[in-house]
Amino acid sequence: MNTALCSPSYRVLAALLEYPDAAFRSRLPELRAALAASGFTSKERIVLEEVCAWMANTDGLDLEALYVRTFDLDAKADLHLTSHLGVDGDRNRGPDLIRLATHFEDAGWALTTRELPDYLPVVLEFAATLGDEAARDLLAGAGEALAAITARLEGIDSPYLPVLRLITRRGAPDIPLARPVETPS
Repeated sequence: MNTALCSPSYRVLAALLEYPDAAFRSRLPELRAALAASGFTSKERIVLEEVCAWMANTDGLDLEALYVRTFDLDAKADLHLTSHLGVDGDRNRGPDLIRLATHFEDAGWALTTRELPDYLPVVLEFAATLGDEAARDLLAGAGEALAAITARLEGIDSPYLPVLRLITRRGAPDIPLARPVETPS
């Protein structure tokens, strides 16, 4: 049983990191409408609206290819948070994944996808069930991994960078919210 939605902004952020297939693209108008009702500041809404506009105005196959190049083929931008921790890579991820899954279960939240519990959109879906302070603490705990992903997206001028900056900023409010990148490289 999943708990009630407390912080819908995290669900919107999770959605923006989904694979942008045709089903995702068909939900973009709904996602854009959710920006206004999801607890974002006006500055955050402007930044995210620009990301949504970029997604809506990009050819579907180009958008899918960019997503795969960015998040699936580039280990430094992998959305699995534990892959950015430690020097041994995947060898020591198991205990961290078990702890995270147990944390979800202890909170009364069950994974509804086949994704691993450290997949950033899954973590954001869980954060959406928490109060603001608990969600902020959760993201602060993932700060090292979020910083690594954000740094990689900065290095490749990714149009997904504003989304990661906003997520990172939720866990560390002193990080500036920058404007979106105009075009992918």
